[in-house]
Amino acid sequence: MSGSFHLIDGLSVRWHQLSASLQADTTAASQVWWQLCERFCEPHRRYHDLSHVTALLAQAERWADQIQDTHIVHLAIWFHDAVYDPQRRDNEARSADLARCALLAMEVDESLIPSVTACIAATAGHRVTTTEVADMPLFLDLDLAILGSDPDDYARYCAAIRAEYAWVEEAEYRATRSKVLQSFLDRPVLYFTEPLRAEYEARARANMRTELQTLSSI
Repeated sequence: MSGSFHLIDGLSVRWHQLSASLQADTTAASQVWWQLCERFCEPHRRYHDLSHVTALLAQAERWADQIQDTHIVHLAIWFHDAVYDPQRRDNEARSADLARCALLAMEVDESLIPSVTACIAATAGHRVTTTEVADMPLFLDLDLAILGSDPDDYARYCAAIRAEYAWVEEAEYRATRSKVLQSFLDRPVLYFTEPLRAEYEARARANMRTELQTLSSI
């Protein structure tokens, strides 16, 4: 439990640093923080939780030299899984709507909002949906960096995703998950930015092929 409190405390500092850099309304920013914290701590989450936010923020720091607008990328990270119900198909749109309302309440520069919500909505298909948001390709790559992690981390990711879909019968889960993996493997490239492609592409494909084989052999 102490580890969870430490994680929340660290993220709270980072959120309020971000909101301060945006010159956001402090009361609204604090209210949004607690709303995000409550959502990311929902009991059904096993992967799409505060640890996922932490991992993406770390990825953003690692690839900071590739970012055009830090505010857009960091806000997209914070809000992109704010609404997450594995039994619904509109989580991305609902997360984008939540981000829009929250950022308006925080009174941040409204010119940021369309880019942030576009990045969030693009996670529905993990495809670049517009060339007008320079950081969208990188943001999408950061979100899929887990696919290119080492085999042990990837195995933990797979177990966490399965736990989020515990309500799905095993055969159905294997079929659906296999279809998702194959759709990624069928793409010419997984990562849109050259640095992340060089770092993660080969390992991501190897991880997904291994998982696919495991799913088909169970």
